[in-house]
Amino acid sequence: MTAARDAALRAWSFSRRLGVIALSAMSAALPSTVHAQAQGQTRVQTQVQPPVAPARAAAQCGAELEGVQRVESAHYVIAWRADPQKIPVGRHFAVDLIACPKAGAPAASSVGVDASMPAHGHGMNYKPSIKAASAERWRADGLMFHMPGQWEMVFDVRVGDLSERAKQAVSVR
Repeated sequence: MTAARDAALRAWSFSRRLGVIALSAMSAALPSTVHAQAQGQTRVQTQVQPPVAPARAAAQCGAELEGVQRVESAHYVIAWRADPQKIPVGRHFAVDLIACPKAGAPAASSVGVDASMPAHGHGMNYKPSIKAASAERWRADGLMFHMPGQWEMVFDVRVGDLSERAKQAVSVR
């Protein structure tokens, strides 16, 4: 009988802890309440924290670029397009890109662009040069897909010493 009672007590205690954890998580999402006492009277004020507005909505990132493609990392939306839009085989092309921070993320300080053929285990034979066009826009020149097939575009968004990567498959014929 004692073993059953101990097991029931442990289960009850565990469920109470879960309830406290759930209540803590719920209270974090609710407005905070401040109690102030002034001359013997208690006054309750509710403070609502304003939401952090995103720099630019993901759906709008790169909307001004014709033929834009989008890829996301944890904190950024990368809108890019190839120039020319139909990527040629064996000829140089460029990539125009915009790195839009998601809500709360800092603006990118720089970006990196590369590509590889995962099925073949190799990358490009050329390293692109990247230049900033404005605060969140860059242009990478000198990319070349030297053979047809399935390539993977790789975008690295950098903020100081930190880097975040996003990849997108591209088929070239």
